[in-house]
Amino acid sequence: MKRQIFTILSIEDNIPDFEIIKYALSCIDNIEIELINIKNGEDAINFIYKKEGYKSAPTPDLIMLDINLPSINGQDILEKFKNHDIYKVIPIIIFSSSESEQDIDISYRLHANSYVTKSLDFKTTVNRILSLIEFWLKNSTLPKTDNFCAIKKKRRK
Repeated sequence: MKRQIFTILSIEDNIPDFEIIKYALSCIDNIEIELINIKNGEDAINFIYKKEGYKSAPTPDLIMLDINLPSINGQDILEKFKNHDIYKVIPIIIFSSSESEQDIDISYRLHANSYVTKSLDFKTTVNRILSLIEFWLKNSTLPKTDNFCAIKKKRRK
């Protein structure tokens, strides 16, 4: 049975882009979404390692990651997430203004689950976000992230 509340972690420093994400998510029916936004790479790293102000941070069900971030770029964050025992199975959508073939290639080589370019057209961007979120939250079965720690502890015994 699918859960009805999903946590989405947005790692986005551009406030207007985050507002578009927030708006798009508000258009989705029948799913309750907790949206968390982090504005820079350093805080994103602290979030996954539950350091500093993120010790009680929830494990997200889905991550939307911008590439061009202050302090640590999105591809470095992607690499750390995909090498982390818990975060490596969480779908990560790159949401970037970059259409560079190199950025796209690197992101997929680092195991991004999708790469979506931001459009200058508001409606196009909202529809892209809606399509992806609906795919991941309505049509896919995601791993239960709240069980990861228990599974990891069992393996150690």
